[in-house]
Amino acid sequence: MRRVLLHLGLHKTGTTAAQSFLYENRELIWPHFALLLPYKTRKLGLSGAATRHSIYGTVGTLSEFSSQTREYLATRNFGTKRGLIVSEENFSGLRPSRNIEQGYAAAPDLAACLVDAIRDRFEDQEVDITIYLSLRQRGAWLRSLWAHDLQRTREVQDFDIFRANMDHLPPLEETVSDIRKKLPSVTVTEEWLEETHLRRFGPGTPFAEFLNLPREKAQLLVPPTKSNSRLPESVLAELLTLNRSHLDEAELTRQKALVVERAKNAMVGTI
Repeated sequence: MRRVLLHLGLHKTGTTAAQSFLYENRELIWPHFALLLPYKTRKLGLSGAATRHSIYGTVGTLSEFSSQTREYLATRNFGTKRGLIVSEENFSGLRPSRNIEQGYAAAPDLAACLVDAIRDRFEDQEVDITIYLSLRQRGAWLRSLWAHDLQRTREVQDFDIFRANMDHLPPLEETVSDIRKKLPSVTVTEEWLEETHLRRFGPGTPFAEFLNLPREKAQLLVPPTKSNSRLPESVLAELLTLNRSHLDEAELTRQKALVVERAKNAMVGTI
């Protein structure tokens, strides 16, 4: 039986660390599972197709995501036994802070489209598909989204206004429930970021468990080395001030990069 794990986000729930775990252990994983990670999904346009559908929600945008996914799967040689592990948060849609009206409303349809493409790729074969979503407590999740947007966009709202504008979005658990209802024949699981941090491989732990490698190989797995560190409040305030300034985009980007680099160097120095 081929085994497939689809990690479909959600944004700002430890996905960077999860993908770091998969990449850093790729030599152990590849004989058993093909990997599809953001470097590839974004280079090939799969991620962009998924986020476009989350914005526009048309038959055409969903068809585009389906056709691109099927084309990609057709090019991969899975041999007779290899499974597949996918980790791409944008496969649940554009991050909600940039798509406030829709949030993760498109996630169930995107998941169903992905599952259909995989089943067709392995037609007449027995395939066990698991969808995994990582979650985070709402307050910390919203704070992380805001901090991300401060760094990557010209976000000018303070956190209280940002949070109020996001209040209408349903809890992340509801997205999991909606996907489960859409795909009753697929196993849908979730883990809380706060809990995975307490386990051996952090956000990589659910993947280590799914791999089910022989003991001698499992002992060689290494924890993720990359994650998005939380920036101090003083740094976030500095980024907000820069975003509210009259700097042109190029200079704004340069100054924010310097602020973030200085902060990260300071955090490393205190460890």
